[in-house]
Amino acid sequence: MRSLVARRTSLLLAVPTTLLALTLGACGSESDGDDDTRAEDTTQTTPSTDPGSTSPSTSTGGGGVDFDEVAILHATAAGGETSAAPVVLDSDAAVADFVAPFTRGDLGQQVQTTYVATKVPDGRTMVGSVVSIGCDVPPGVTVSAADSLTITPKKVASPLPECLAPVTTVALVLVDSDAVT
Repeated sequence: MRSLVARRTSLLLAVPTTLLALTLGACGSESDGDDDTRAEDTTQTTPSTDPGSTSPSTSTGGGGVDFDEVAILHATAAGGETSAAPVVLDSDAAVADFVAPFTRGDLGQQVQTTYVATKVPDGRTMVGSVVSIGCDVPPGVTVSAADSLTITPKKVASPLPECLAPVTTVALVLVDSDAVT
């Protein structure tokens, strides 16, 4: 028969262990879905690094510019500022300058890795833009050229009303080189 002290000690150890297990189990439950793009998600989406392959997003009509969506990359609380005007990413130095404002997380590394892995065909130029800083990751972008080249995020179907930390979203696209001159 166990003493009263031994039983109390066992009970005191069991309660914190149970609470810890329940807390850790709940942490992963919100972002386990494949289609979840909430602020907790810090992974990247890289549809294609080979523009010769079937790209998930290509556009040309309605004032739009012919483009291939290379990647929509995102990370929580990465920093940066949104801009519809894209930056030409045609050298390691240009990419380094573009990612310099991303002071937290791995967004800068994601952009650099995608830039290196992408085969840019002759007559095309890679451009990038911070298209969103907020609770949601846009599902894609549109590219247009009225007075100048612009990249605009597509609307999120069910935007979150609030979030714990903002998500910085970067769009990398290939456009005709003539569109950036």
